[in-house]
Amino acid sequence: MEYSIMTTNRCNLRCSYCINSAKRGKAPSLKASAPKIIKHITEDSQKNHYDPVIITFYGGEPLLETEFLREIMDGTRKINPGFHLFTNGTLLSENNLPLLNKMNMISISMDADSEIYDSTRGKGTHKKVMDNYLKIRKKLKASTLAFVTLTLKSSLYRSIAGLTDHFDNVFWFLENSGTEIGIEGFLKQYDSDLDRVLSRWMANLRKGKVLNLVPFQGLYDVIMEKHVYSGLPCGIGENYQALAIDGSIYTCEDSYHNKIGDMDTGADMEKAHQHGKFVICGSCAVKRICAGRCVVPHLNFSPAKVEFYCKCSKMLIEKFMSALPEIKKIVSTGKISENQLMNRITRFTDVIP
Repeated sequence: MEYSIMTTNRCNLRCSYCINSAKRGKAPSLKASAPKIIKHITEDSQKNHYDPVIITFYGGEPLLETEFLREIMDGTRKINPGFHLFTNGTLLSENNLPLLNKMNMISISMDADSEIYDSTRGKGTHKKVMDNYLKIRKKLKASTLAFVTLTLKSSLYRSIAGLTDHFDNVFWFLENSGTEIGIEGFLKQYDSDLDRVLSRWMANLRKGKVLNLVPFQGLYDVIMEKHVYSGLPCGIGENYQALAIDGSIYTCEDSYHNKIGDMDTGADMEKAHQHGKFVICGSCAVKRICAGRCVVPHLNFSPAKVEFYCKCSKMLIEKFMSALPEIKKIVSTGKISENQLMNRITRFTDVIP
């Protein structure tokens, strides 16, 4: 079970695309109750025999509440969970290195190239985050993930260029937004960018090097049936709980209208399972691979926007499938091993962007 904790509504940035920025507004600063969370996670995981247990710190910006993070980590030690941190990277420093080195994975938001990044987060922010990260990179024990959120104005190729040189893993995700302005232009750019990114990935494979681009590795995992979905790729309805500041429990931090319980009475996972169901995929040829991508658009956006996400998913899958015969051949020659392609971090991100 993965327990995703919204540690605080405080954040030192105001990103234009952030799902929580609009909600945050002028609301008073709040943070979650550590004792209540510790009690819920410990009792819920032991009662239901969940193994492994992953605790993920979201925000706001979790590193604004370092004492809270330490309290959660110390208080749940007896169930031996793994810890993941999602951060904007502005507060990464030598000072919090002891805390960071208790994490198993650190995901840093590296959305878009420096120009677009600064336009959504503030001038100079991209450089600040990269400088902070590179200063401590060699001292980090955790696996690092560059998490790239693409808006309809983004270029995939420009957004991830260079990130594989500095991060252990790179994952891109299409922004969950109902807007339909710019769809056609994005699809054209995305088509071209996928060709360039896949071409570079394949060129490295031929040399015996695997760039840890999570969507490609995740697709190999799923297509080759090394990993079979039990439900939605992200775990909603099966093995995921989003713990809100007020003690409520939701299916996902992107779906605060889908409440499945609270930390006093527990989580109704059967209700969560029902929230994770949708029928729009029907008999789609790539449903086994895609598994519907993310449930949020299916529940909240127009059919046209859902179709946009489907087109992007099919585009990615079709391009990867065309490269699969050569990938198999490279593996068969021993130039790379199948284990190198199967990145375990894909279990904790979506596979399909």
